[in-house]
Formats: sequence, C-alpha cells, structure tokens
Amino acid sequence: MNKTYTIRSEDIFTPIQVVTLADKNANLISSFGVASNIPIAAGLVDGYSAIHKFGRNPNVGNIPETIWMHGGLYSYLDVGSDSTVYAYSASSDDGPGNDGARTITVQGLDNDFNPIEETITVNGAASTASFLRVYRAFVATAGVLTANDGNILISTAASGGGTVLADIGVIGSGTTTGLGQTQLALYTIPAGKTGYLTTWNIGVAPMNNAVTVTLKSRELGGGANGPFRTKDIIDIVGGYTTQNYSIPLRFPEKTDIEVRGTGDTGSVISSSFDIMLVDN
Repeated sequence: MNKTYTIRSEDIFTPIQVVTLADKNANLISSFGVASNIPIAAGLVDGYSAIHKFGRNPNVGNIPETIWMHGGLYSYLDVGSDSTVYAYSASSDDGPGNDGARTITVQGLDNDFNPIEETITVNGAASTASFLRVYRAFVATAGVLTANDGNILISTAASGGGTVLADIGVIGSGTTTGLGQTQLALYTIPAGKTGYLTTWNIGVAPMNNAVTVTLKSRELGGGANGPFRTKDIIDIVGGYTTQNYSIPLRFPEKTDIEVRGTGDTGSVISSSFDIMLVDN
C-alpha cells in the first residue's frame, strides 16, 4: 500500500554556521561592547591581539606631514634594505651612566615582516638585529630624570645619520620633559596577520586652527616609494574628534598605515588608532 507524506516548510531546517570567540579555557566571550575586548587585550584568545598606536606632530603647516615628533614625511625602507639601527641623543645627560635615558628598546619588523625587538644603548653600538620597520621605541633604563633629556633619534647610521625611523621627543618650552616613548601615528601589519582598524582619533590645537587629516595605507608591492591610498579623511577646526568604525577597516599583512595632516601654520596635531590583529 502506498502512503503519501506531506512535508511542511516549517519542518525543513537549514544548517547555519555560527562564529564565536572563546578564551583559552573554552569560555565563550561576548562579541558586543568594549568589555568583550578585555580577554583579547589580556592575551586569553588564541590568534587575536591588539595594538594602540598614537603620534603627535607639534608644528604642521600647509605642506602634508606625517603625525610624528620628527616632522616632515616619514621615510620607509624598501624590502631588502633592512638595517641595523642606532639610538642617538645630542644631550650630554643621555647615555650610559648619565641622568637621562641610558638604553632604548626598539620594536619593529624584520625583512620578512616578522616582529622583532632589541634593547640598545644610547650613543652606543648599533643593534644586532636588522629592522625593515620600526613602529615603537621607548626608554628601557634611565638615571634620576627617569626619561630622556634630549630628542633621541632611532636611525640607520650613527649620530642620527641615515634614515630616521623613529624619535623619542621632549615636550614643553624652557624646561622640557622627555616623553620616554615614540609618538608615531603609523604601523605596519606583520606577516601572517590581518589588521582590523576599529577607532581613529584626532586632536588639534590651537582651538581656531583648521586642519585636514588623512588616514592612509599602502599594501606591499609598491616599494618604499609606492603610492598610498586615502582610506578616510577628516576636516577639523581645533578640538578633538573620534571616528568609530562599526564595520572595521580591513588591512592585509605587510600593509603600511599612516596618518598625515596639513593645515594652518603652527598647528599641533595628535592622532591615535586601534587595530585588532587576527592570525591568517
């Protein structure tokens, strides 16, 4: 005997894939709100990490400049031109046994875009590692000043020569204070990672100065002089603004990211951005 069966549409189930995050102990993590990023910041989520980059340029004018203390446009080393680096200060208070900065930790990428780090002596020998990119440097040891006394240049040649890849500046007039760390609003995505930029901040002084600030990127392949592409642009007259990306900006491995500004002469521009790094 033949039987007839009726299949209703509500009886048909379609499998779907749900992507979620869990910490190293297999505890599920909420994917909503700032608190959800705390386990990532704590290093509890395999394959995920984050970096906060910030920079300051104290004297921007009508010619575009990178947002870093050294001023002017930043110069990148081309692949295959990685170099050892030196830490140089013109201040007699910086250096071994002195009151200011004595050693500097340099963080960056090697010629294969893998993260490297080395601590070197101020006004001493070059690093043993070769750097293709430097994205951060900070005072590792110091005398009674607990920071740098003068501007410290991280460059490819002794005495601040060659290409300056980073600098640790000072702030104030008359009596100055060493900042103790680079102010570089730029970053390069390491090999094997994809970067997701979630937040971009800009601050401008004096209050009545008008500036235009651009967020730029360049993927590997264009060389040290390859073209940058503008990913976002903000016009602001003094004050502070934040751009939050509900859908993060995606940057593949080995992409250079840089903030540049131009505007009224004598403008002070600071900028920062947050990137979530995910293993490919």
